[in-house]
Amino acid sequence: MVAQEAGTSPAAKQLIVATAGLLDSEWDQTYDGAHNGVTTITSEYGEMNHMLATRGVMFIREMFDTILNQPREKREALLLARKDEIISRLNNDYMRPWFGQKTDGRVVDLEEMTYTEVISRAVELMYVAHQQRWTDASFCKFVIDFVDRVERRMCITAPETPISAELFDVDPREWHTRVSERYTKSVSQLLTSEDVQFFISMCKWRGQKPPPFIPVLDVDFGVLFMKDMTWQPDDLDSVIDQDPQRVCIQQGPVAVQYSTVVDEPVKDILDGIYHGHITSLVQRLHDGDESQIPVVEYIGAEPVPMSLSESVDVCESETERVFVLPTQAERLPELDAWLQMLAGPHKSWMHALVTAPAIVQDAKYAENYIRKLLRARPGRTATVHLGSGLPSLLTIVDTNGVLELTIKCDADRTIRLTIYHKSLKTVVVPFSLEFTYNPSQNLTPIHGSKQRDNELVRQLCIDTWVANADDLTPFVDVVDPNTVVKSSYTITEEHSRGFCESVGNQAWQYTFARDGILQAPMEYAHIVFTRDMLRLLQSSVFGFGQVNGVHMYNDVTLEDGARMFQVDDELAVTATMNGLTNLRPGKKIKLNWIVERDGKKVATIESAFLVRSHYIDIGNAFERYPQQLITIMLPSAADIAALELN
Repeated sequence: MVAQEAGTSPAAKQLIVATAGLLDSEWDQTYDGAHNGVTTITSEYGEMNHMLATRGVMFIREMFDTILNQPREKREALLLARKDEIISRLNNDYMRPWFGQKTDGRVVDLEEMTYTEVISRAVELMYVAHQQRWTDASFCKFVIDFVDRVERRMCITAPETPISAELFDVDPREWHTRVSERYTKSVSQLLTSEDVQFFISMCKWRGQKPPPFIPVLDVDFGVLFMKDMTWQPDDLDSVIDQDPQRVCIQQGPVAVQYSTVVDEPVKDILDGIYHGHITSLVQRLHDGDESQIPVVEYIGAEPVPMSLSESVDVCESETERVFVLPTQAERLPELDAWLQMLAGPHKSWMHALVTAPAIVQDAKYAENYIRKLLRARPGRTATVHLGSGLPSLLTIVDTNGVLELTIKCDADRTIRLTIYHKSLKTVVVPFSLEFTYNPSQNLTPIHGSKQRDNELVRQLCIDTWVANADDLTPFVDVVDPNTVVKSSYTITEEHSRGFCESVGNQAWQYTFARDGILQAPMEYAHIVFTRDMLRLLQSSVFGFGQVNGVHMYNDVTLEDGARMFQVDDELAVTATMNGLTNLRPGKKIKLNWIVERDGKKVATIESAFLVRSHYIDIGNAFERYPQQLITIMLPSAADIAALELN
C-alpha cells in the first residue's frame, strides 16, 4: 500500500510507514488490543482483520466489544443509553459522522432538521467541494432522489418541469438554495415522520455505495457503521478533515514493519524480496559463500540412466551416438527410455526438449508434441552429434537413408526443428519450427510462438500445393474476399477410371464405353474443384488454421436437363467465397463453385469447413446469401390488375 504505484493517499502511506509493527512471535497480541500501532478487529462478516490502530479503528473495536457483539434486539437500547457519547465519537474520530446537524452547527436528530438542511448536509458529506466531484456517482442520485421527494411533499400539483432537472447545471452546494427559492416552506418545515423513515430507507437501498454518515441509532447501526469501510485510505479527500486517523487501514502486524519507504517503486520492493531470499538461501545452505553454489544447466530432474534392448544397435564415439532401430514394430523401445537415450546422460537443451511436459506458446501451455514426433519407428536411424560431450544436432533418416528430420540448437539458444515432407510428386518440402530454450524457467524451458507456427504451417501448405501441381504453377494469393477464381479442367479416361477405382465405384457405365462414350460419375465434381479449394483455404483472406480444419459438407446441385459428365469434357470452373464467419468452436468458411460445359452451367457446388480454435476478425467477417428465383402464378386478369394498381 505504500508503493509508488498504489492508490493509497499520501497521508495514509505516511501513517503506515510510521507504524512500528510486531515480530512474527508477537503478532497475536493484537487480538487483545493495540500493540505497536496495530490491532485486530472483527469485520462486518465476522472475520478477523488486522488494522492500524487509528482512532476510527479503536472506536470500531470498542463498539464491537460493548454493543455489536450483543444480540440484535438489545443493541438499540445500548446505543441510546450512550447516544451523546457515540455521536461525539462519530463526529470526532470516525470516517462516518453523525448526519443530524442544524445550519448553525448544533447536533440534532434527523426529525429536527428542515428539508433544505437535509439537502445541504447530504451534499456537504457526499460531495468533495475542493475537488468539485461526488465521492461516488450513486451519491448524486441519492440527493436527487431526496430532492424529488421534497418537491412531491411541497407542491400541490405536479410541476411542468421537475426542479431536479434544473440542478445538474448548478453547483451542488447551491442545490438547497434553489429548492428554497421555489419552495419557501422547505426552509422552515421539519421533516415529517414519513420522510424521516424514507430518508433512512434510502440509506439502506441496494445498488448504491453505503452513505458516508450515520443517520440514526437503531438495530441496523452495525451495517451502516461497518459496511464498506476499507476504501477510504485511497480517497482521504472525501473524509472529514482529510484525517487518516478516522479511517480503517488494513495492514498485517508483521508486514507493516517492512513498509519503511513512502512511494517506493514496486520493482524495488520485489527486487528487495528477490535478493533477500537469495541471500537467505546462500547463508543457510552455503554459509554465505557464493563460490560454493553449484552450477547446473537448469533446475529440474536429473537424467535417469537408461539402457535399450538388444534390438537397438548403438554405436558411440566422442563426436556422435548412432541408434539403429529394428524393423519390427513389436521390438521397438519404450518412449521414455528411447527419449532418455537420445538426450544423453547430462542435462542439455535436448534433455529439456524431450522431457518438458509442456511447451509455452505465447500465453498458453501446449502439450509437448516433440515427444510424440521423436517416438521410435521401425527401421529409422537416429544420429546425435556431440559438441563438448553434449548434443548439438539430431538427425533421423528412414530405411532408405533419406533424411526425415533434424533438430539443432544455435548459439543464441534457438532450437530449429525441420521436417522434410514429401509431396505427391516426391518433391521434398522442408517444414521448420523454431523454439527458444530458456533454462531459467524450470518447468517449461521450451518456448514457441503460436503466431509464427501458424505462419509456417500456412507456408508449408502453400509449398505443398505448388509441389503437387502437374505443372510448376506459382501460388497466387487471394487477398480480396470478392476475388473470383477461374480455372479449367479436362476429364480424362485415366483420371476417371482411377477415381472410380479409388472410391470403389464399379458401375458399368463408368467402366465400359457405350456408343464410344465413357461417362464419369457426378462425384467427380469433387476432383474438379479441389485445386481451387486448396488455394482458397491457404489464402490471406482465410488466414491461419489449415491443420485445424474440419470438412463440414459438400452440396452438389445439378442443373435441370444437364447431361452427365463424360470423358473428354472440358469444364470451366468459377470459385468464390460465400462466407467467412465465427462460430463458437471456430471460424467457418463457405466456398461456392459453378461448373460450366460449353458455356452452359452444369452444376453448383457448395462446400463448408470449420476451423477449430481459430477466429476471423469481426471486421473481416461476411456472408453472402444467393438470390432465389421466385415464380408467382397469376391465374386471372383481376390479379394482374390489382398488382398494376399498387
